[in-house]
Formats: sequence, structure tokens, C-alpha cells
Amino acid sequence: MPIVVLALALAAYAYALVTEPGFRRWGLIGGAAAGLGLAVYFWQSAPESSRAEQRIAPEELTLDQVSLERSPRGATLSGRVANGSPQFRLREMTLEVRLYDCPTPATALAECPVIGEASAIARPDVPPGQLRAFTAHFVFANLPEPVGSLGWDSRISGTRATE
Repeated sequence: MPIVVLALALAAYAYALVTEPGFRRWGLIGGAAAGLGLAVYFWQSAPESSRAEQRIAPEELTLDQVSLERSPRGATLSGRVANGSPQFRLREMTLEVRLYDCPTPATALAECPVIGEASAIARPDVPPGQLRAFTAHFVFANLPEPVGSLGWDSRISGTRATE
């Protein structure tokens, strides 16, 4: 509806510029001032999408009871996430998972070769200071079968939040 109102207002403005000679000078000056004002406003304010990505830092989130289940086409990571932000609601988080082929289950991941990496988005919708469950589905391209023991780690690489 606001777009229809804007289109009608612009049509009326254009009509007045064409048909009313006395309106032309002030109409053009007013239109230029409005355009300049809008340009300054949009230049000064960041878009909502970039503000949403900066509201909650990944360090403000705590993951627990995280588990990884392999599937024929990839893996599913599930667990719980606690939102440590006092003000913002976590809408979604981007998770990254790395799979390792370790000789033994006790081998440190730093000593194991990486056999797969993928990222996925989970949408847990966590209010400030609360805890919710999450699930994310990962697809790994050309994932070989591990020769030894499968190791993995995960991290939060990005967030989107609202007030």
C-alpha cells in the first residue's frame, strides 16, 4: 500500500510540474531538496541487513550438548544455544563444521587431516538471555570415508538478530 501511495504522489507531482507553470520553479527546488535529503539519509544509515549481522557477536552465544550425526548426504548438527545478549533476539546463526580423519579417537584434531568443510544456517529464534534448541543440516561435497576415526569441530561464524 505505501508503494501505491508513493506512486500516486509522484504522478501528481509530475502532473503539477507539467500543467502548472507557477509551480515549476518551487516544485523543482522542493524535489531536489527532497532527493538530496533522502540521499543523505540513505548514505548515513546502514541497511537493516548489515545492522542485523552486527547486533550479536558470536562470542555472546554459548553452545552446549552439541552432537553431530552423519547422514548419507552430509551431517546434522544439533544442540542448544544460549543467547548472552541482554538486548537482542537471535534469529539465525551461521555454523561451520570441519570433519577430520584421525588415526585414533584420542588424537588431537590439529594433527588430523581435514576431509570436509561446510556451513549451514540454523534458525533457533532465541530471546535475550534465554536458551533454545537448534538443528543445522550440512552437505559435504566429495566427502571420503575416514580411514581412522572421524573427528569434528564446529564454530559460529555469523549471526542475525532483531530488537
